[in-house]
Amino acid sequence: MPKIFFTGLDREYSVTYWNLPNHEEPFEPLHTDIVVPDSLLLNRAGDRVPMKAQSKDGSTKFCLRFILNAEEVARNRKSSTWHTYVRLLKDARFHSEYLFKAEGVFVPLHYGMWLMDTKDWAGKVLCSITQWCGKSWNELLRTDMNTEANRILVGRTMELLHDYGVIHGGVVYPPDFRHLILDMDAPGLSPADRLNGKAPCYIVDFADARARHACAPRLPVLPLDAYVNAGEVGCAELAKVTYRLGFMATSSRLSPDCESYKALEWYDEYFKQFPDLRASDVRNAQRAKLFKDMPPLYPELIVSFDGPEPYSKMSMRVDLDWDEETFLSVDSADGSRADSMSPETVADPSTSPWTSYGSQSQKTLPSI
Repeated sequence: MPKIFFTGLDREYSVTYWNLPNHEEPFEPLHTDIVVPDSLLLNRAGDRVPMKAQSKDGSTKFCLRFILNAEEVARNRKSSTWHTYVRLLKDARFHSEYLFKAEGVFVPLHYGMWLMDTKDWAGKVLCSITQWCGKSWNELLRTDMNTEANRILVGRTMELLHDYGVIHGGVVYPPDFRHLILDMDAPGLSPADRLNGKAPCYIVDFADARARHACAPRLPVLPLDAYVNAGEVGCAELAKVTYRLGFMATSSRLSPDCESYKALEWYDEYFKQFPDLRASDVRNAQRAKLFKDMPPLYPELIVSFDGPEPYSKMSMRVDLDWDEETFLSVDSADGSRADSMSPETVADPSTSPWTSYGSQSQKTLPSI
């Protein structure tokens, strides 16, 4: 049975795995005790304190999110922490049902929900344990890390999520870029890497997410020379992300003279000439043909064309000599990565059953 040791409080508690109701999908196994170096917990009903923690040997970093006095919170829908309690459950459920192939690549590993009994200190405490991913893009916006390369990294990570078949649902306004996390302290990163979009980037908090998203954007999340509305882009969330990252030239209207307009025309014409291609194939072709100076969406894929003509037929192959460490500089926090996230290996949205968790009744919420 794993234990959590709070160094600052000199307290240690055993934690037991807590089963979500009507839920059988597994989480990432937890095989180590956890140490919280700097402990500050307030013994008030409903307090939620996210914490950075690590394994005893320091090799694995964790993010711990607590619901203190969870029994009281679960019984009281008017509690100030009821909303947080429900969101933690939704996030955990969505991770295990839909994100298992992406965990450790562009979403954090999720180790499930755990329960510890602290008696008269904070009652029964419910704990969500995930991989620690770093600092949010919101925190980095006002630092020298706010470079075009890092903004492209943030956009690319959102594109990967949509290619995987998931809408996040919470990245709309600038404050919500807190859900995009960059690990600037990852081992192996040089100062130049931190500025040049080489840090691992993750998306967190899937309480509002939806699966089975057949995304078909006609433009990538990259710097554009005009303002392009969501209808033209083809995906409302990616259009908002492109705009909020400052990639749309808002002073320029979309016109036939714009490169963005030409890219939209190219996308439509290429689909007409090769209707059997998937939307993801056409996006990769467009990126290779028209945005060749920008980082590829899948660096392990080599996209080529059978001629110099604008609409020559594309082909793709996996670069067997491609070294992920060269591209990202580091591995994931636990020293391993999930399968390559090329279009051939990501989850097919059409095969992922979608269940709405928007309005759970009292009966379906678990007891503590």
